[in-house]
Amino acid sequence: MEKYKRGDIVGIERENERDENYKSTRNPQIDKSRTHLNYHTLPYEKKYLSFIDERIKELAPKRKIKDDTVLITSFILGSDKEFFDGISPEAQKRFFDDCTEFFAERYGKENVVSAVVHLDESTPHLHFNLMPVTGGRLCAKELFDRSALRELQTDFYEVVGKKYGLKRGKEGSTAKHLNTVAFKTKKMTEAAEEKIREAEEAQTAAKPVKELLESYESARSEKIPFSGKKKETEIIALRIKNSELEKQNNVLAKDNGDLYAELKKHEKTATTNESAVKLLKTLLEYAPEELAAAKQAANARQEQERNCKKFHTNNNFNGK
Repeated sequence: MEKYKRGDIVGIERENERDENYKSTRNPQIDKSRTHLNYHTLPYEKKYLSFIDERIKELAPKRKIKDDTVLITSFILGSDKEFFDGISPEAQKRFFDDCTEFFAERYGKENVVSAVVHLDESTPHLHFNLMPVTGGRLCAKELFDRSALRELQTDFYEVVGKKYGLKRGKEGSTAKHLNTVAFKTKKMTEAAEEKIREAEEAQTAAKPVKELLESYESARSEKIPFSGKKKETEIIALRIKNSELEKQNNVLAKDNGDLYAELKKHEKTATTNESAVKLLKTLLEYAPEELAAAKQAANARQEQERNCKKFHTNNNFNGK
């Protein structure tokens, strides 16, 4: 929670409402291209000081307000990036609506100066600005003493936080709550750390590509055979070799076919010869005399054929 006096109001309004006079350089987290996504969970109809002065007149028209009186108590309501990344845009809107309803009912809707959701920063959050009215008067010290803040924290968790799975802060903790500047600084630090992590991851992923490009550039400038070119040459050589092997394979297939036919021929001849050999062995064993007579008859027949051939040759030569 942050407390603001009259001198702070204009500056706070400019930042919260992103008016034309607000310089976003004060908060580098702001992404102007997303500012149009910011919205109010309650109507924003009057300037902060106009709203405050009118409300003071309603409360105490004749009472003079001191310059150091706290006019606005501001709460930044939200969670971490992981929480919002895990819910839908619809659930996110319901969450901020529930936050608004809780605070408006607890402290009076009539005291709410502004309730604006910022979606143009690293993490969505709601700026809930209200006048600390209690007992018909302004008194932030009384309304938000230590005991009241502990009770607020507990009740908010029970009504809103538990519904969305948020964890309650440690009750009785001595840890100090962050003011607006510290909160934004913390969020900026977290966002910067996230960007650094993303950059490191991108750098790691890009390393192989970078090395490949450097190798390529080196090959181009120094005319050194680029490894990719070398691989391409190797592939072409392998394709040529493969083509030659295919041709050789076709020749071998043809040769194998011829050899197969020749083998079948010899196989047939061998089979015939084998049968003849077996017959000769049988004749030698059981009919040697008949075999000798057959051999003599065969020799005589061969001699007769030679004589006939010789006779025909001589007659042709003599012209008869």
